[in-house]
Amino acid sequence: MNKNIFVACDVSSHKEILELLSKIHEEISGIKIGLQYITNHSPQEIRELSKFNKPIFYDGKFFDIKNTLVESVKSLKNLDVKYATVHLLSGSDALKAANEAANNINVRLLGVSILTSFDNEELEQLGFKEQLEKQVLRLVKIADEAKLYGVICSPLEVKMIKKVAPNLKCFTPGIRQDKNKNDQKRTMNAKQALEAGSDCLIIGRPITKGDPKKNIQEILSSLN
Repeated sequence: MNKNIFVACDVSSHKEILELLSKIHEEISGIKIGLQYITNHSPQEIRELSKFNKPIFYDGKFFDIKNTLVESVKSLKNLDVKYATVHLLSGSDALKAANEAANNINVRLLGVSILTSFDNEELEQLGFKEQLEKQVLRLVKIADEAKLYGVICSPLEVKMIKKVAPNLKCFTPGIRQDKNKNDQKRTMNAKQALEAGSDCLIIGRPITKGDPKKNIQEILSSLN
């Protein structure tokens, strides 16, 4: 088993996720559920995913004022999740408070830096004056100050992040095994990402499209 791969179950159907995980749970190290799934399913259905004995990554991308952020984190207490995401743009004070709440319920917080679907042009349209890498670094330093467990970042930025915040774990989406990037812009393949220093790969479509068992085995073979 490769301990660096979380499968991104970015679908709405609970049945579909159960069927997917029944085929590949022995080859992966964790299960990521995102907004598409979260908004369609009950706490009981989320807890049911625990039967595969893999840590559950709740990718809710919480982003709000401090009190709301803290209460949102507290609401994860009975879901049996191990990881959860918050936007680093929430700011230092809110992140510190949210991280304290997460530690109290044994959840590890991961801070979302800049989505891997963004590039410099889109950041400029949103009013950010700095180039993408500088903005990522600014946010990562906030995550480090708040003592979060890790950050969500493009694999292209991992080496840079490790230099300024070596204690933060880097969880990297944007893993593409071919030139078809779909809705992603800042990508690497799985082997390149691990060589760059990624602590955990978050892989969705390259596994789930087509034959998931075959796809995950091909990815694992590429890492040798």
